[in-house]
Amino acid sequence: MYKIITKMELIEKYLSIFLFLLMLSVIAIQILSRYFFSFAIPWTEELSRWLYIYIVFIGASEAISRRDHIAIDMLPNRLGDKAGLLLDIFIHGVFAVIAVIIVHYGYIFAERMDRLGSVTMDVQMSALYGAVPVGFLLVFIKSFLNAAISFSKLVKPQRGDATVNSHLCK
Repeated sequence: MYKIITKMELIEKYLSIFLFLLMLSVIAIQILSRYFFSFAIPWTEELSRWLYIYIVFIGASEAISRRDHIAIDMLPNRLGDKAGLLLDIFIHGVFAVIAVIIVHYGYIFAERMDRLGSVTMDVQMSALYGAVPVGFLLVFIKSFLNAAISFSKLVKPQRGDATVNSHLCK
């Protein structure tokens, strides 16, 4: 499970870097064309927005695996190791269930947007709204794997490896 999370994080990291550099390039083209050539390229603003949306959903998945989301940790810090692992399994189980629901309805919504085209690019809007089910499918996988890791630590604890945060992939 650790290997799967590590490989997924590596792919997500490089994909995010690529999309960010692409977004930066598109924005640079937009700035150069406006200020130096007095000509606005209409598709650059929309494409940069689309790239940003995909970066956000990929980053949400990466944050789940690293446990970097905003959290109130007063209760988990006061719990013992086993109770903390039980709470972690519950939290990631809830994440997984919600992610499945969002994947389902996000797919339905993206499918409905297939009839609409983007304003400046000749691309269907389903490509944009497809970021939601793709991103939350990744969130589901990461939440499921985190819950499985915590469950394996609960069932078969190893020396020095019983805490919730001890399986973070760096």
